[in-house]
Amino acid sequence: MRKKLLALLLACIVFVTTGCGGLSTDSSHWIDSSIKGNVTADTEVSLKDDFAAAANQDYYASGEHDGRTIVNIARMVTDRKRAMMTDASVTGKGIEEVRKFAALAENHEERNALGVTPLEPYIRAIESISSVEEFYAWIADSDANPLGASPVEVSGSGRSQVDPSSYFVLIGNPHFTLARRNGSSDAYYNMSETDLENMVMVDQKVSCVLGQMGYTEDRIQGILDDTWQVEKTLAGLVDDSLTKEEEMTFNREEIAYIQGDFPMTEYLDSWGYDACNHFLADAKYLKAVDNICARYLEKMKSMLIVKYVLSLGKYLDEDTALTFEQIEVPRGVTLEPDDRTEEQKADDRLFNEQIGSTALVAALNEAYLEAYISPDVYDRLYGMTADLIDVYRDIFANEPWLSEEGKALCLEKLDALKIHVVFPDKGDYSDLNIVPAEEGGNLLEAALTVKKFDVRMNASISAGKVDLDRWNPYSPMLSTTETNSFYYPTLNGIFICAGILGDPVFSPEMSDEEMLAGIGTVVGHEITHGFDANGVQYDKTGIKQTWLPDKDRSAFGDRTIKVSSYYSGLTPFQGSGLYSGSQVQVEATADMGGMRAVLELASRRENFDYDRFFRQFARVWSSQISYDKEKFLFEYDEHPLDYLRINVTLAQFDEFTSTYDVQEGDGMFIPEGKRVKVW
Repeated sequence: MRKKLLALLLACIVFVTTGCGGLSTDSSHWIDSSIKGNVTADTEVSLKDDFAAAANQDYYASGEHDGRTIVNIARMVTDRKRAMMTDASVTGKGIEEVRKFAALAENHEERNALGVTPLEPYIRAIESISSVEEFYAWIADSDANPLGASPVEVSGSGRSQVDPSSYFVLIGNPHFTLARRNGSSDAYYNMSETDLENMVMVDQKVSCVLGQMGYTEDRIQGILDDTWQVEKTLAGLVDDSLTKEEEMTFNREEIAYIQGDFPMTEYLDSWGYDACNHFLADAKYLKAVDNICARYLEKMKSMLIVKYVLSLGKYLDEDTALTFEQIEVPRGVTLEPDDRTEEQKADDRLFNEQIGSTALVAALNEAYLEAYISPDVYDRLYGMTADLIDVYRDIFANEPWLSEEGKALCLEKLDALKIHVVFPDKGDYSDLNIVPAEEGGNLLEAALTVKKFDVRMNASISAGKVDLDRWNPYSPMLSTTETNSFYYPTLNGIFICAGILGDPVFSPEMSDEEMLAGIGTVVGHEITHGFDANGVQYDKTGIKQTWLPDKDRSAFGDRTIKVSSYYSGLTPFQGSGLYSGSQVQVEATADMGGMRAVLELASRRENFDYDRFFRQFARVWSSQISYDKEKFLFEYDEHPLDYLRINVTLAQFDEFTSTYDVQEGDGMFIPEGKRVKVW
């Protein structure tokens, strides 16, 4: 019965996608040219039939191309960062601190000699606490407790929805070990298989570190049992019903009243939040913590010991750090095939995981810009982005499926869009002082120094007013050396990163055609995200609220369904099966939106060379990877496969078909009525 039902469903899918005037999705005429070896010098292919394969045939057949263009640019950026670690011509306080951190991280002989000893004083200090008063004094002392571990912690900060000109500071639970949502009690009362696996991973990490410190198996198990018990108690106090900022907003005096004897305000002061007066907190949870600490002091101590181990174990010796990495690999999860060399893995670990995930990224980025990016690129990229925004004004003003109200609101949001090009605001590193190994420093202490710097920078920003024109240099999420450009909805800003400025996406020597085919389509893609299913949830000031009229959102949804349906009918390569159109719909829509905007801009340029433009676009998304990696991307990546980003995108546009005289019967031909571009 199930086989018959499956056959019937598949028949329905074929009928919907190919019959009764539906979309033709036969992709058998396209080679998956992204898979290494699929295109050779002898492959018979034409620009009219398979542009991705034909435009890159010589490049692929030469064997010079290896990997994916974007990944290769990212590796170039990492290689440059590596060079800066020893390049004496790159100077400054910030990069010197980065170099000291890197030297400690890569001094494996010293790290291995120290073993777990750098962590021991903090564990022993927690063990020695004998009263609630001592416990509270330790919590509120950022020197004694440099991790900021506490049953109530600063969980971050964000932009207030109630007062959009201000930030709030979020204080809450200590990110419970098993909680699937921040503070949710679900994991402790209804454990899933994933939660149980997570518990095992925690047990293994804690046993690894405390065992090296001489703890017995019974004592380690006691610490773990205490942790699970007290976390379950605390998690049960969290009010998951709180969903509005108004329900959780308190000023400093109110926090002081709610906290009882718990040293919340002292804790905030020790981390630099003394100038902040807008806090989000779960009052019920905060009120209860004082009593829980008094009743379960030893269990609280165990919980914070576990927190120190889990947070800092990766900064100990090589064996411990590697053990942590291996433990963290989840069972039953398919990992992307990894073709990196050991040196590349080490570089990624240093620059992405250890430095790039902290406020140190600001100093590293600043030095990178000084060493490798000419200030001249700013004007060219800013001008191009402003031109594309101007094109979008025409697109929105004349889009037939948008209502007049919708057009006006799209234009308002577009006019408020902030353009951030390559260069973040300057950072201040005067208070960042990492102790090098020759002066007694070690990696764990360096990591804690960076954490203090990170938190205090965040505290300083949180005390001020929101400035949408500012590019926060300390935020890893806004790192300019990320190989990307992106739209950030809560800031209503487009960010063009220095990390994507590499050939063939961008180089200063490029012609306008080549630049628009590369970084131009990337920027157009990101602007489109401001008006996709996620973008319409944030207004022109970055506040989360629906602003596009319902009828326009419905019309938009109808059009995106066509994109999903198209991709759901594709079988990209032998053995792949049908695509999940819903998986790639958002990014595919943005690809086509970006291409439309760039082609509109091209039409305003005299003697624009469309052949050069389209060939460069094909070069940007060229890739030569293994079958296994392509299969992984097909199954998990939210972006279309690279060769489809070329062929599907270009086949939507008259400029492409006219340039190459594509006619019905050619592989790149899609009739006007069956094209799926949304904008």
